[in-house]
Amino acid sequence: MRYRLIALVLTPLLGLSACSILPQMAGQSYQIDSGDISVYRTDNPPGQAYELISVVNGESCQRQFNGSKASNEDAIRALRADAVQFKAHAVIDTQCFSLKPAADSICYSEVSCVGRAIQWRD
Repeated sequence: MRYRLIALVLTPLLGLSACSILPQMAGQSYQIDSGDISVYRTDNPPGQAYELISVVNGESCQRQFNGSKASNEDAIRALRADAVQFKAHAVIDTQCFSLKPAADSICYSEVSCVGRAIQWRD
């Protein structure tokens, strides 16, 4: 019982403290469009200095049986949209995976992409 109480108290505190690891972007007011974000795969790294700001992901889901299949392109578009939230200039080490939906999934097909959002150094 004692350990459960400790876990209940510490879990939210540790979870919230992870948010403070992200750099503060106060004072920066430029607007980034998801189409402006370059995407680099693992085998094609960028040729300039950068700073890692977050891990980002994007997913594509085929929700209807007769609908469009999940695609890498849609998942990359969602990945870029996630990177915009961090004011990223690019996403590196991008990898996409076709996932086999679980029996209780709402997706008939699913693609998930993950990468690391970066900002260019001056």
